[in-house]
Amino acid sequence: MKTINLKFLVALLAMGTAIMACKRDTVVPQIERPDRPETEEDLLKDSVYIYTYKFYLWQQDLPNWFSDVRGNTERYNSADAVLETLKGYARSENGDRLDRFSFLDRWGTVNAEIQLGLAGSFGIDVRYQNETDLYIKDVEIGSPAYAAGVRRGWQVLSINGNSNLSQTSLERDNFAYIFDALDRPTISLRLRKPNGEEVSVNLNRESYQVQPITAHRVFSLGSKNVGYFAFSTFISMFSERGSPTYVKTQLDQLMAQFEEAGVKEMIVDLRYNGGGAVITAEYLSNLLVPAAANNKLMFTSKINETLSESEEWATLFAPVYFNKVNSLNLNRIYFLVTEGTASASELLINNLRPHMDVKLIGEYRTYGKPVGFFAWDILGVDLYAVSFQTFNSTGYGDYFSGMEVDKIVFDDLKRDFGDAEEGMIAEALYHARTGRFSPDDSALQMRIQGKIAGRTSNGLNRELDQRSSKGMYVFD
Repeated sequence: MKTINLKFLVALLAMGTAIMACKRDTVVPQIERPDRPETEEDLLKDSVYIYTYKFYLWQQDLPNWFSDVRGNTERYNSADAVLETLKGYARSENGDRLDRFSFLDRWGTVNAEIQLGLAGSFGIDVRYQNETDLYIKDVEIGSPAYAAGVRRGWQVLSINGNSNLSQTSLERDNFAYIFDALDRPTISLRLRKPNGEEVSVNLNRESYQVQPITAHRVFSLGSKNVGYFAFSTFISMFSERGSPTYVKTQLDQLMAQFEEAGVKEMIVDLRYNGGGAVITAEYLSNLLVPAAANNKLMFTSKINETLSESEEWATLFAPVYFNKVNSLNLNRIYFLVTEGTASASELLINNLRPHMDVKLIGEYRTYGKPVGFFAWDILGVDLYAVSFQTFNSTGYGDYFSGMEVDKIVFDDLKRDFGDAEEGMIAEALYHARTGRFSPDDSALQMRIQGKIAGRTSNGLNRELDQRSSKGMYVFD
């Protein structure tokens, strides 16, 4: 492949910088994509290539502007389609696409949710317990669903009047019905509580403050105390103005409680955490790592040649070292994961693995996203092109197929986060007591798998778990 004319690139970059729009004021994701003048969309299509080339981790795989791209973007009906084509060039040795991640954010959703901690949704997600039974798997604290009293573990009997929710009935339209319903401005649900009571709930999308720590407690196992917390998303610890956010305060307070309780082992529940801000993953790594790792290498980042030649960009992606900021000194961490556990969650796991005993418990493997991006505003649209890959202190960072678990256990949707009887948590506590995982023919495994039919619905559940954005974001 020929090298792009850098003088031409620089000129276009300068032009793009001059016309970039200011950050949008709205923080609530919009339902409909705003209309965009055709001429502006054409410029956006060209700009997507130019800026993707500048920032792209796999820069060397992209086509040449003059011979392959210039003038050809008119074939595409949107800038999103241009980016989707560019994502197809970088391939693994097996021919698989490396980039499943780059995207355009036309509404400022990422900035709202990850930087500011604001969301605009119902605040619920769903999952199948078996081929026929659909359950609420998660309810975000402070969301419309939470305010209406909906909780994890409630069975979904009907959605917008449709009670035929078995996987067999919904696969005729490739499950479009359920995904469409979850993305609409309003939703009507008929639900069954664990006590058998049935209720009807009507929800509207609303803006609310995301609370990433969804549950926490300390389990007493004789003379050993084991901490537990469920963490739903890596909201940035610093605001756009550089001041600490509520997330930092909450994490500091929680870790102080674990210190006071004498916790030596920790269960970190990331089963549906799709990632978020890198800086929060760094900070949480510092809170959880043993004191012996202080000042040791945490991770390094790989960027393309163009960015490497810039002192400013190279400094932004310089190696990161542990800075132990608390007195919590753990011996072991259990991470609870599914195939929806991604990005900054995986970064946290990978950071800690060389420095302490780390066990993964959950469904098969994590999502597989060792790469991240930052926002680049073009005409009021944020481009997130994969720009860096992270590697831990041993140089490991090629987990595009995910991180395999040490013990397969399926999510028990009928039990809440923090419940000692929930399958994943029960397995972690078994190991904390005995120093080993339960045998597959043990009473614990028979009890867990007797209640859970996760294997039969894993394909659709994977799609439901992965429907949200999977991100590892660097903010200015």
